[in-house]
Amino acid sequence: MTEEARERLITEQLRALATVVLTRRDDLSIVDTRRDTGVDLHVTIEREDKPMRLVFGILLRSVPAPIAPDQANKILKPTMGQFQGLRKFTYPLCLFLFSLREPQALCSWLAEPTVNDGVPKLVHHDHAECMLLTTEWLNEFVERIVDWYDAVETVLIA
Repeated sequence: MTEEARERLITEQLRALATVVLTRRDDLSIVDTRRDTGVDLHVTIEREDKPMRLVFGILLRSVPAPIAPDQANKILKPTMGQFQGLRKFTYPLCLFLFSLREPQALCSWLAEPTVNDGVPKLVHHDHAECMLLTTEWLNEFVERIVDWYDAVETVLIA
């Protein structure tokens, strides 16, 4: 197998793993946007009660075998450095790190949505803070994004 074919296979596997995780929720729509944006996936949170489009991005990375979050943080230093060299994102963005041989998924914020006293901000991280990607984390993650967009809407539409 050529290196190019191997990379293509890994890319497809990562997208499939991310899709499995994200489709645990029926309110998420996933679009492959790597070619157009450099961000692997863009996900829309379907909310009929919201006039704004609620979108977040995901970068996908892999390791051969499961690792501890602190090891992942070290391995992801180059990715975090590359992220800092990219344009500043104006929407939430996170990184999913999947183990290819055994089931394990870790995640870390790249552009983390925060709301302080009703003021929305995106904190662009320069180092990874990996944690296990669980259904509970995904639910909390989506709610934080919804809360952030609610605050953005309040600031923009008076």
